[in-house]
Amino acid sequence: MKGLFTALILSLGLLTATAASAGSGGHVGDTAPDFTLHDLDGRSVSLAGLRESGYVLVIFWSTQCPICHHMLPDFKRSYRQYDGKGLTVAAVDIGLEDENSVQAYALQYDLPYLVLNQDNKKQDLQLDYDLIGTPTIVLVGPDGKVAYRGHHLPDLRAWLGPRHQASN
Repeated sequence: MKGLFTALILSLGLLTATAASAGSGGHVGDTAPDFTLHDLDGRSVSLAGLRESGYVLVIFWSTQCPICHHMLPDFKRSYRQYDGKGLTVAAVDIGLEDENSVQAYALQYDLPYLVLNQDNKKQDLQLDYDLIGTPTIVLVGPDGKVAYRGHHLPDLRAWLGPRHQASN
């Protein structure tokens, strides 16, 4: 009986690990799945194109996410501190709201960084990046590899170095 129980637990573990790895991406060390989305002006923007300027801080968010809203000052601070210094901040809306709602939110809260949204690609992004909640923050290196993934802003000095610190 004990052997059967152990075999069952091992089988469940293998099934869970297989399911978790199937179709999931955007984890530390993985190559970040590329995407092309519209910005608020309707222009196409790709992750590959953004990486040409250095690191890309991708913030998967929603206008309906209270934690995302609470973190806006931190997102703006990171943008101001590192803009033009090897980091692009791109907020990718994956919520249920439509493009007009995203645009209105970005204007109302004066979001200075790149905001991307394309209603017909949200489900693909959720699957490609194995997203289960917002905010999910992914730092993609110039080489296309995921350097950080989490629900809080990383200490960007680890990748961009102290030379990029804002003077106090």
